[in-house]
Amino acid sequence: MEIVEKSKQQLEGSNAVFFGSVTQKDNKGKYLKFTVSNHLEEGVEYKFRYTCKCRAGFLNISDQTATPEQFISSTYAFLDNVQVLKKFDDGTEHWFNVLTTKGGKFHSIDKAFLNHLKVTHMHNAWKKMVDYDLWKNMNTSSHDSYVYKINK
Repeated sequence: MEIVEKSKQQLEGSNAVFFGSVTQKDNKGKYLKFTVSNHLEEGVEYKFRYTCKCRAGFLNISDQTATPEQFISSTYAFLDNVQVLKKFDDGTEHWFNVLTTKGGKFHSIDKAFLNHLKVTHMHNAWKKMVDYDLWKNMNTSSHDSYVYKINK
């Protein structure tokens, strides 16, 4: 069962950046939809810049070098926006959004992050996105189970 509805539209040049979208229910049973990008490769180190709010509400901006799996597992709480620095063959560098939130819910997220989110991450950081029906379909059995891919 594939949770991400893959994009059928073609972007000019290639369809390598926009991967698709996910439709799910929020914690109140209302449907929400967010986009999924394909900027990151699993196992590759990237430089991330992220903003988050501390419990007092102050905005913090930080940088970190890590793989997508390491980053989302260690810095998931209170994230508002995550950007990645991508280097191109012609020597240019550009920042791309790989996680954006709006109102405590995902607005967009990269596929490499989505595949490594666990139930504990959702309960602690994105409470408004708790969808028990989705988790049941993904065969989750504990807080260590993955949310957006089938658990075996």
